Amino acid sequence: MRLTLEKRNNELDYTELITVFSPKIKKSLKNTAAQEQEDLEQEIKIKIYEKMMLLQQIQAPGFFEFLKK
Repeated sequence: MRLTLEKRNNELDYTELITVFSPKIKKSLKNTAAQEQEDLEQEIKIKIYEKMMLLQQIQAPGFFEFLKK
């Protein structure tokens, strides 16, 4: 159950992130050849997803753990 809930949250987070970045992605794609825009847009979205997953796996140390280092 928890895994399903986390997966759903990840999908919602990803959807929100893409919604926020879509105008910037589309604006940046205007500098690219028309036949390559769709492929590049997909690649950008894949990279955003990969980085989002990477950041979710990183655990910040607690206060006392930080002091020990």
